[in-house]
Amino acid sequence: MRTLWGTRHQEHPLGFRQLLMTAFAVAFPNAAIFIVLASMELLGWGTAILCAVLAWVGVAGVLRIYFDDLRRVARYATALRDKFRGTPPQHLFFGAASELSSLYTQITNAFRERIAHLEAQTSTDAEILDHLPNPVVMVNRQRVVTGFNQAARGLFHNLETGRDLTRYIRDPILLDAFDDVAGEREQMKHAEFVLASDAHRHFDVLTARLPAATGDRNFVLSFSDLTELRKLEQMRADFATDAGHELRTPLSVLLGFIETLEGPAKDDPDALHQFLPVMRDQGQRMQHLIEDLLSLARIELNEHTPPSDDCDIGKIIDKVAQTLAMKAEAKGMEIKISCDLDNTEIVGEEKEMTQVFVNLVENAIKYGHPKTSIDVSITLAKNTPGALARYRHDRVLAVAVRDHSDGIAREHLPRLTERFYRVDTARSRAVGGTGLGLAIVKHLVQRHRGTMIIDSEQGVGSVFTVYLPAKASDNIRTLHRA
Repeated sequence: MRTLWGTRHQEHPLGFRQLLMTAFAVAFPNAAIFIVLASMELLGWGTAILCAVLAWVGVAGVLRIYFDDLRRVARYATALRDKFRGTPPQHLFFGAASELSSLYTQITNAFRERIAHLEAQTSTDAEILDHLPNPVVMVNRQRVVTGFNQAARGLFHNLETGRDLTRYIRDPILLDAFDDVAGEREQMKHAEFVLASDAHRHFDVLTARLPAATGDRNFVLSFSDLTELRKLEQMRADFATDAGHELRTPLSVLLGFIETLEGPAKDDPDALHQFLPVMRDQGQRMQHLIEDLLSLARIELNEHTPPSDDCDIGKIIDKVAQTLAMKAEAKGMEIKISCDLDNTEIVGEEKEMTQVFVNLVENAIKYGHPKTSIDVSITLAKNTPGALARYRHDRVLAVAVRDHSDGIAREHLPRLTERFYRVDTARSRAVGGTGLGLAIVKHLVQRHRGTMIIDSEQGVGSVFTVYLPAKASDNIRTLHRA
């Protein structure tokens, strides 16, 4: 029977230590709070220590499952790399690990299908070869190009038969892979190739030997585009870095104050009275960030599943305005709503749509000038945005949230919905932003088969317009087919 740490932790000592240290780092803020409460005699020391240990054990248990998922996916990826065959791990608990495992399986299946197809079809004429979606180049033992398809011609400009392969490809890793296959040291070999002349596109190049019946076409190079996968990997890496950076600041503040209260200000009630509100604010900041991260993860998990309930956008906007009225009044601002439509219903989740417009109106309050208005209008879109053209909705609602602020420079607009992207980092943090609000809005709107367009003019203000398919019989059928 497995323990909390698993029966195989001795096989991975580094992973086990990393698990313990990561769990300690994540659980430390909670443990520190329990210790502070105990030092203030608001909680018994035994209870505080017990709570801290339970927090650490709970975090370690969750991380252990996450680490185990990653190890199983890594072993699967290693089997695919070394043997080009493997059994995908089953019953993964975390969606990200399942997606990664599924992606490896899809790529592997695509490679297997491509190799089988090439082995069966390389002796056919150029018309069949041109139907292959990926670039394919055939060469002989002397590295002379003997054939290619249209996709390869589009990838390598001026590609011609009878020319040396090095005229078009000079990457030493790819050429070494070809030499290994040509020298019969490998039957087939993969190598990653970056085409710097074409916006740094990344390819996985499979070099394989063809059957002897193909004549002078001894070898084939098949290019699989990995550009989007590399972008996804970079986005995940940037996300982890940004999340760590966002958590580091409040955590450093908490640790600094705790050290001060344990040391020079140990018996200073004034310092305690001064530090505790700041510690609470920083703890709440971390809490809000984690809540937004979890919310974004849940939204992305369900993004490809269209909603099935009905909700009324007009009523939702009214509730949002009532909820945020006091916050707006604190800055002398007024939320104005205009709507000339009798029917503002859509096929959507009321809770998610409320979250969308709470975020947008809150941003307008945060960044708008005092004593100005926030104008929210609900109309029918006259010109459907290009992003919705494939859905062919007959009626599309356009909900615009306009503020009167300093505006946003146009070069920042395309990146506003990226995670943790901020135009003014210091100001965003000062008003309590986590850098995830617009990313959450974007994914929620996309789940509802809508889109958001941002327009801004410096010195005037910004307009965030959400386009959503209105509820109608034709729209409903189209939405569920999309």
